[in-house]
Amino acid sequence: MLKTILLARPHPLIIAEMKPFLDQNGFSSKKLDLLASISTSSLEVSGAIISLAVTSSIGGSVEEVFSGMRHHAPRLPILFTAMLDFAAMKGVLRRLAKSNEFEATILGADSASENHPDLGKPDTLLYLSMGDISAPKRRELASGMVQRHFS
Repeated sequence: MLKTILLARPHPLIIAEMKPFLDQNGFSSKKLDLLASISTSSLEVSGAIISLAVTSSIGGSVEEVFSGMRHHAPRLPILFTAMLDFAAMKGVLRRLAKSNEFEATILGADSASENHPDLGKPDTLLYLSMGDISAPKRRELASGMVQRHFS
């Protein structure tokens, strides 16, 4: 049976890239349609992906969605994604963790983090840029990290 990943803050451009990437890596995905359904949608999934894009089809902010996920599914591994590279987004992830009152391990798709022992832990925030899943060599590295994070 395929593990299901919740697209918790879907953005059309990111879904267009992320859904085939998840399929290729042996995961199914389901899209969160309403912020109000986050408590039931987070049941029976192996992880969640939150887009850091300015807009989303559910209308909730990144902070609202992330806080909802931490409240309703605190043990669930979360992956963040956006167009920008990891260096540009690392501070955003630090602020999200701080505003949710926990110390996060923040990882990007690079060889130093590829086999990090904290992948898959609830206080580990994994970040993938669209470049990480579109460039073949980076996609291979990202695939392994996602499989370990959501296993």
